[in-house]
Amino acid sequence: MKLAYIDSCVWISWIEGLAAYQETLNDAMRQLSQDGWTFCISEAVVLEVLVNPLKRQQDHLVETYRKLFERTRNLRIHVSVFKEALSVAYTENLRAMDAIHVTIACHHGCDRFVTTDPHFRHLKLIHSQWINLVESAKASQE
Repeated sequence: MKLAYIDSCVWISWIEGLAAYQETLNDAMRQLSQDGWTFCISEAVVLEVLVNPLKRQQDHLVETYRKLFERTRNLRIHVSVFKEALSVAYTENLRAMDAIHVTIACHHGCDRFVTTDPHFRHLKLIHSQWINLVESAKASQE
């Protein structure tokens, strides 16, 4: 089974992002699905994605995310992840929460880390699939 960890920024950009991003994100996610990748998340993704809609009491948005997440594989967070994330943060030069995401993905054997965040473009521990939204926004303006 091919596991692809989908970073929080992908979900947020896909659901709440600019219209200029939609075609690029739809294409990237469709291609992953067609290529047989299983979309994975963790409670860390759920936390990052839902915190603002919950604060803003955007119940419709919360429900949209929950329905999407029901169709993904939710990777359990083992207690050792936090200790391992310290080393990952140092090795990969990442912020703490970003290192937690990478550590969870690696711990569960994910083969791909899908993101729109350029900080993840050159990961050493896992193959990073960076979705370039800057280029898609420029292209939509032309």
